[in-house]
Amino acid sequence: MSNAGPSNQGNTHPVNGDFDSEDDFVLGAAAVWVCCDDFLERPLPRPRNNSHYTGHQRLGDLLDGHELVIYNKIRMRTDCFKRLSWLLEQKNLLKSTRNMNVDEQLMIFLTIVCQSESNRETQHQWQHSGATISKYFMIVLNAIYRLRHDFIVPPYFNTIDPFIETSGSKYRPWFDNCVGALDGTHVPCVPPPDNPEVWRNRKGFMSQNVLGVCSFDMKFTYMLAGWEGSAHDARVLESALDGRHKKFPTPPEDSGYANRGCFLAPYRGSTYHLQEYRARRGRPRSKRELFNYTHSSFRNCIERTFGVWKARFRILKIINNYPMKKQVKISIACAVIHNFIRMFQHDDRFMTQYFQDGIPVSEIDLENAEQYVN
Repeated sequence: MSNAGPSNQGNTHPVNGDFDSEDDFVLGAAAVWVCCDDFLERPLPRPRNNSHYTGHQRLGDLLDGHELVIYNKIRMRTDCFKRLSWLLEQKNLLKSTRNMNVDEQLMIFLTIVCQSESNRETQHQWQHSGATISKYFMIVLNAIYRLRHDFIVPPYFNTIDPFIETSGSKYRPWFDNCVGALDGTHVPCVPPPDNPEVWRNRKGFMSQNVLGVCSFDMKFTYMLAGWEGSAHDARVLESALDGRHKKFPTPPEDSGYANRGCFLAPYRGSTYHLQEYRARRGRPRSKRELFNYTHSSFRNCIERTFGVWKARFRILKIINNYPMKKQVKISIACAVIHNFIRMFQHDDRFMTQYFQDGIPVSEIDLENAEQYVN
């Protein structure tokens, strides 16, 4: 009987860490060396936001620098900014965190809405990640949106508007009972993917239809946003009137106004727009034209209010890719900030430019002109 060879004769792999030959050991060591060498030669990841000029330093430069610099950046002066920041903190709507204080959170938000900056641009300027920028933008947006009932308030129905009272015989006594002007405008939007066609307005652009009411000192007293661009103005108004939860500022029943008869419209079939009167270089030729001319001059405060609103916040002309609910909140939040600036920032450059009674927006700022549908 012959001696049989070892049962593992064909197996040349090491067992329990032992190598059968020096060749196996050398090959194993070489493999380990190659792996270690590749790991050591691999470049370390570079942080994207590696500037020594931090967001906190940028904030300090803006608040302590020239007033024109911060005004061009966020459309308000330092004192107005600090007042708004203090208000949001006092109402417990914003809180400082380890990464960002309240001033920086608010400054980033205002920079985005006033300059329509993208998330990537904001990351580089303020040295924060994209997720951090998005997080605090939404936090500040919700905080300002919650101020809407404090700053977008209905007018007084039992007194003559101070603007009318000081206008002399131009509007008195025919418009003594007027409390504001109403109109609709379109704001560009990124529509939801399920049905984008309904968001096209009459000119074919993607937009949301915004209904606004303003006082004659150019403060918003009501705003309804979120209707698709294809919706007719009358349909949007009807929706505002039918829903009590939408709080349209109709006069109370005991004020002498009928709830549905509180709108003063111009005569149809007669010249109305100020541009039409100026184009023919003539004065009104009849009683109806005289009324329409005065009505148009009086009502164009809502056009000028929309004009300064869009001139102040560029995001209302070039919207970023946000969810639809977020886009609606942005329109309302910008109206809140507009009213806040109107109340606490006197001699504002934009308001001085647009506060010209009876002047069409096209003559005030040609780049910001819009064809309004009445």
